[in-house]
Amino acid sequence: MNWAAGGTQPFGYHLFNLLLNAAVALLLYLVLRTLLEAVPRGTTVAFAAALLFAVHPIHTEAVASIVGRSELLAAGFLLAAWLLHLHDQHILSLLCFALALLSKESAVAFVPLVLAGDYARAKLKPLHRYGWIAGVAVLYLAVLWHVQGGRFGANGINFLDNPLTRLPASLRIPNALRIAWKYVGLHVYPATLSCEYSYNAILLYSNWQHTVPAVVAAAFVLALWIWALWTQRREWVLAGAIYLGGFAVTANLLVPTGTIMAERLAYLPSAGFCLLVALLWVRLENHQRKLAWGVFGIAVAALAMRTVVRNRDWRDNFTLYSSGVRAVPESAKMHANLGGVYFYRDQLDDARKEFQTALRIYPDFPEAMEYYGLVEARLGQDQEALRLLVTALYKTGKDNINYDFWAVNLASHFMKLGNNDDALKILDGDIAMSPGYARAWSTRAAIRYARGEVTAARDDAQTALRLDPANTQAQNLLRFMKAPAPLAPVP
Repeated sequence: MNWAAGGTQPFGYHLFNLLLNAAVALLLYLVLRTLLEAVPRGTTVAFAAALLFAVHPIHTEAVASIVGRSELLAAGFLLAAWLLHLHDQHILSLLCFALALLSKESAVAFVPLVLAGDYARAKLKPLHRYGWIAGVAVLYLAVLWHVQGGRFGANGINFLDNPLTRLPASLRIPNALRIAWKYVGLHVYPATLSCEYSYNAILLYSNWQHTVPAVVAAAFVLALWIWALWTQRREWVLAGAIYLGGFAVTANLLVPTGTIMAERLAYLPSAGFCLLVALLWVRLENHQRKLAWGVFGIAVAALAMRTVVRNRDWRDNFTLYSSGVRAVPESAKMHANLGGVYFYRDQLDDARKEFQTALRIYPDFPEAMEYYGLVEARLGQDQEALRLLVTALYKTGKDNINYDFWAVNLASHFMKLGNNDDALKILDGDIAMSPGYARAWSTRAAIRYARGEVTAARDDAQTALRLDPANTQAQNLLRFMKAPAPLAPVP
């Protein structure tokens, strides 16, 4: 619907995401107001929590980025399912829960959350109601297990995106708990935010000196939550359940996920954090009303201003990647992404510096090698460019979505060096593997024409145009072949 309404224009996507975020904040208020109806000042707590949620800058990635829409939809449908469950709209609740799961698998957290919510209200539903909810979750997980080839979690996770995948569970879990505390830090003080936390933005440790504090602190928080459960401090149990349950699937504790850390993953869990802050704040409000509302107004204004400033980082790729490099200067991907922007701006010296930095951080980074090689080729460093392009293609798998592009880049560089035989071998192999890639056909057409194979060159160029009518290389070659040959000069 977004595409039909506005095509590639970003305004419609941003507008819809903003409306979704507003809807989620409203649903959160309605859910919390219902859950806290027996709590003194429960409506005030629900309002404060929802308002903090609406303006918190850690949500910028989920709202400003298209890929973040899955978080918005999953949270929105989950909260709608929760609200319908509270009002005994059983069928509609199950439908919304199914839609939440189809938006993102992390919505399976609804199963424990609905139990925690009914406990907080002290109004448990009939047992069969929970059975139906669990049944929808089990059915979804069974289908997901089948679709993903008999497993949960991403297949072939890139080390660059999540270095935790290389660690055994005994080390992955303590390091994942350390990262969990980074989320807490960003909730409390969201001064430095980034769209990327891939290697080596977050240091990982294999010694207990660095991992024990996080484990002990996490155990202490869990003990506090169990104590609240034991002493029937129901609203505090609810806040902890939303935060911990929201992160349970994405925190790399149960299974490794596709990313080591991402601010968009904090979207739903932050509702628990905002509720916890609101519960603490209302205690102050009970004793010092004017002071409490003054503090609350300053906090909301500060968070909103930080969100506005953070939104500007998402204006374009250059501002986004530049802010990422400042926030996480040891992220190889951030430097490579910024180098790519410089490359397409033809700022080759700046691009070279960024790619060199990316490769210093992560020497086995094929994407950085590829574009660094293209930079060197443009700067006339042909032998260094050849080394980088060959290494990049060797290090990437043929299942890489960019493999065809890289193969043709290497073939084109061989052509530049006058080595048409090696270029032809690469192109023949790529066409056999990916016959639908037009650029390989048009490049091979140029080589065949240079070798005097006019008929074969024409066939390749025509094939390229059938696959991609906008292929300028094939267009120019066919136009050149149709042009009359110049008359030989008269002696």
